[in-house]
Amino acid sequence: MVVRVCCVRGTHFQVGLQVGRAFRGQIAEYFERYRVFAKLLATLQEDAGRNVHEGYLRAAKSAYPHYVDEIAGMSEGSGLPFEHLFLMHCQPEFGLMFKEECKVEAVAEGCTTVFLNAKNGPRILAHNEDGDSLIKDLGYVVVASIDPYELPNGEVIPAEGFTAFCYPGLLAGNAYGFNQDGLCSTGNFQLAKCVERDKIPQRFLCRALLSAATVEQAVDMLRTDCVGMASGYSYNVVSTKDRASNMYSIEVAPAEGEARNMVSVHVIEPGDGQTDGRYNHYNLYDHLDTPHWRDPSSDHRKDRAAVVGPLSTKEDVLKFMGDTEDPEYPVYRSQTGNDVFMTTTTGVFDLEAGVLEVFTGNPAKGEEPDVIFVLPV
Repeated sequence: MVVRVCCVRGTHFQVGLQVGRAFRGQIAEYFERYRVFAKLLATLQEDAGRNVHEGYLRAAKSAYPHYVDEIAGMSEGSGLPFEHLFLMHCQPEFGLMFKEECKVEAVAEGCTTVFLNAKNGPRILAHNEDGDSLIKDLGYVVVASIDPYELPNGEVIPAEGFTAFCYPGLLAGNAYGFNQDGLCSTGNFQLAKCVERDKIPQRFLCRALLSAATVEQAVDMLRTDCVGMASGYSYNVVSTKDRASNMYSIEVAPAEGEARNMVSVHVIEPGDGQTDGRYNHYNLYDHLDTPHWRDPSSDHRKDRAAVVGPLSTKEDVLKFMGDTEDPEYPVYRSQTGNDVFMTTTTGVFDLEAGVLEVFTGNPAKGEEPDVIFVLPV
C-alpha cells in the first residue's frame, strides 16, 4: 500500500490550505463516510451541544490561535465548513460528554505503544495507530515547515517543522510523528471520567507538543497550560538529542474545575536488556491516579503482553505489534470479534538507526516498511 506524503511550507494558514487542497478528496470522503460525524453534527442542533462547541472554540482561540488558523486553512483548501472541521477536533470530548448520542466506542479507538530502551540497543518506540478502518485508506503523512507566528500580545511563536501521520482534516499530532528538534512522539487516548467544558480539546495539545524542542519543554507545556485540557490523554516521547537516552510516558487528565492539568511522568531509563528498559502503554491510565473507564481492548492487549513476555529485540517488538492470537481483541486489530476498530498503520522509531519506519500492513510478517523517514540528530 502506498503512503501518501505531502510537503508543505508557509504560515499556519497557508500550511492548512495546502494540506486541504492536496487531500481534498480524502478529507471529503472521510467526513462523508465516517459514521460518527453525523452523530457529532446532530449534537449542534441542540443548545447543549452548541454551547459546548462554542466554549471549546473560545478556549482554542485563546490558547492556540495559530492552530485555529491551520484548521481555517484546511477548511478553505478542502471546501468543507470550518465548523465541521473544528467539531471533529472535539470528537473525544463530545463522545464522552454526549455518550448516548455519540456512543463511547466512537472515542475508545485505542492504540498500543511499546518502549524498548536497552543501554547497548536496541532503542525502539513502536506504535500501532488504531482507529476507524477509513484511516487505513485515507490517512496521510504531512512534512511541514511553518513560519513564526506573532500572538496578539506581541509574543512570537518560533518556526515549526515536523513530519507526522495525520487523520483526514485533523491537525497533526494525535497519531505519531517527530519534529525538527528530534522530539519523537506517539499518543494514546485515555477515557478519563472528568470531561471539562470551556477548556482546550486534547487534539490541540497533541498538535502543540509537535512544537516542543525538548521533553522538558513538552512536560512544562502540559503542566503550565493556562486554560486546562478538556479530556484525558497520554503522550509517549523520546528525543534523539537526550544525552540520558531516556524515554517517557506522560499521562494527563483535566483538573476538575481548575485551569490546569494533572500530569504524571514515568521515565523509562536505559536498561540492561534483562528486566528494565521496557514498558508498554495502552488506553488505560497506568501511573496517574484519576478515575477512568476501562477499555476491554486495552485489557486484552495488556494481558496478551504478559503472556508473550519480555521483548528484547526489534524483531520481538515487530512480532508483538503484529500479534493476532487473541480472537476477540488482538494487539494487531482487524475488526474481529467484538472489536470494531483496526490497526491502520504502525510507526516504529528506531533510535539506533535514526529512522521512523511506517508499516501499512502487519509488521510481524517480515516485510519491509512502506516508507522510511530520517530523524534529526
